[in-house]
Amino acid sequence: MLSPARKAFRSSLILSAIALSGCGYVGNPLPPALKRPVMVTDLAAVERGPKIFIRFTVPKVTTEDLPIKGQEDIELRIGVPPEPFNMETWLRTSDRVPQTKITRDGPLGLVEWDAAKYYGKTVDIAINVHGPSGRSVGWSPFQILTIVAALAKPEGLTAANAPDAVHLEWHGASPDFRVFRKLVAERDWQQIATSPRASYSDATIEYGKTYQYYVQADEKTGNSIAESDSSDVITFKPEDKFAPAVPAGLSTVTGARTIELRWDRNIEKDFAAYRIYRNGTKIAEDTAPAYSDRDVQPGTRYQYQVSAVDTAGNESARCAPVEAVLP
Repeated sequence: MLSPARKAFRSSLILSAIALSGCGYVGNPLPPALKRPVMVTDLAAVERGPKIFIRFTVPKVTTEDLPIKGQEDIELRIGVPPEPFNMETWLRTSDRVPQTKITRDGPLGLVEWDAAKYYGKTVDIAINVHGPSGRSVGWSPFQILTIVAALAKPEGLTAANAPDAVHLEWHGASPDFRVFRKLVAERDWQQIATSPRASYSDATIEYGKTYQYYVQADEKTGNSIAESDSSDVITFKPEDKFAPAVPAGLSTVTGARTIELRWDRNIEKDFAAYRIYRNGTKIAEDTAPAYSDRDVQPGTRYQYQVSAVDTAGNESARCAPVEAVLP
């Protein structure tokens, strides 16, 4: 007969055996984590005005998918590559961007770097992120930029109403200009055109909406594009002040008791209707390029004209008069 104390000791042994049997066997110990940040794969750079703008995503995990604990060391370099290329020489002669020049915007690292030193040269840009322990996986893919003298910022951007369009003009000299637009209520800009001259007509507008515009000069440099600083932003609400084209090709055919009118169809996207005039007085308004005048008397000479009206109520001039007499 076991005493209560021995029963308790025996139960503890049984429970320990069950626990050990459930754990299986002990495997080989895992190697220590290297704690190397993942490689930067989205490094991007562009020359804009007198600056080189660089952006990348700052690694937050290691190659073992573990969070980085502590402050990483971001080694971002820019420099003219030696000929023939040698990594040690490039590291020795390139410029390292101080960490104090790297601005954080959420997960992004952003840099503005003076470009004047590199005018007329091609530079390599790369980044190597070291973990708190000093380890890294190596350098990112290189960004290669051919740097040119800073393009002048377009000045004096203006907007004016044009037939079914907004006409933009500005001052500047460049191989090309890029035109950007957005609605006032929207956040994101969209490039809507490239123009080889300092003007552009935006024919994709809708009346009743308010738009904002800016332009940039740009120049192709090798496999990249240099940009100017952006022009000032202007806000413009287009107004339809332009009448449709004067209807063309008016002709008449006399019938037994009618005079039939025909003319060419207008093609404006905001066309609304035609107005038909007889002897200077409006007698009808219709959307079809034809009209049958039944209110006529035999032997009387009539003079007809037609105009076009758009959805804003703008009326064209009347076409040249055409005469007809019902026999």
